[in-house]
Amino acid sequence: MGKSKSKQAQLQKEEISSLLETQSSSQSYAAIEESHDSMPVDEWGGLEPTEKKMGVVSLVLDKGVRTTAIGTIYGLDFEIEEDDYRVNVFFDYYNRRLKILHYEAENYARMLSRLAYLAEANNFDKVFVKATHADYQQFLSHGYAMEGVLKYYFQGQDAYVLSRFTSLERIYSKELIEESELIEKLIYDTPKKKARDLDDRITIILADESSIPELVRIYREVFATYPSPLTNADYIQAVMKRNVIFRIALLDNYAVAAASADIDHKNSNAELTDCATVSEAQGMGLMQHLLIHLEKDLLGLNIMNTYTLARAQSYGMNCVFYRLDYEFSGRLINNCDIFGQFEDMNIWTKKLE
Repeated sequence: MGKSKSKQAQLQKEEISSLLETQSSSQSYAAIEESHDSMPVDEWGGLEPTEKKMGVVSLVLDKGVRTTAIGTIYGLDFEIEEDDYRVNVFFDYYNRRLKILHYEAENYARMLSRLAYLAEANNFDKVFVKATHADYQQFLSHGYAMEGVLKYYFQGQDAYVLSRFTSLERIYSKELIEESELIEKLIYDTPKKKARDLDDRITIILADESSIPELVRIYREVFATYPSPLTNADYIQAVMKRNVIFRIALLDNYAVAAASADIDHKNSNAELTDCATVSEAQGMGLMQHLLIHLEKDLLGLNIMNTYTLARAQSYGMNCVFYRLDYEFSGRLINNCDIFGQFEDMNIWTKKLE
């Protein structure tokens, strides 16, 4: 993966051609190559305008304070500092929600009233916060609903995930019973198994900036839409430099699966996320091995606690984390836009050993 993009692409084509000629591989490399050439595009790389209307975005930052962003926008960080509270929020335009990233408050009523105004002024129908044990009831008493617990999140202490909803469409999930039955099936009926042995043709590597084109290709192939701009190469480069590590699975040196760890050094936790496997490589047990490698990476960085938000309708991803000894601890209703619609996300947490 350290070679130049052109050399790497040529090598990949030669390897694929050779494997096709000898018919020694059980994988359909023709299908992989075809999917690469006819890769679907999304809102970050497509040629047509999207319903997201991300080209010119107007946001209300305060009463009488507005801003307009020109160019494709995902969201905006914003910090508010008053005498009796301080809060850092993310205007998550793509997912139509306001995320409270960090806060310190003496006057919760003033802070939450301000955030309610901002959410409504920007037509966001969900406000999302990870509160501490000391103050989560402050949010409950101001109309927030408990959605789950991120165990071990704050240096080993639990975080309480609460949300404020302002529309029936956002608070109602028609899939809730089916998603709950999926979890019961896992917990009561699914045996835990060790990760299967990897095929000899598989190599798992730590991604670097030379890997970005392959990451973009995987994510564009797997996801029509995604709650973060993973199909934008500049975005991946930026998060790599900041706090995210990626692992890639190579099938005969061709990238077919990826996952990442988004690290919070201050709180000694990491979110395992961005899990994707191209269709031709599914069923090989790659994701479990990618996540095991990431857990080892995190232990080497003295990160002791991990969690994930898994699509509540995906039996496969929930099963992967269940078998890696993660604990189910809640469900976030209509949390983010993935595969073209808002979906519920299951919380899974783990204390690394």
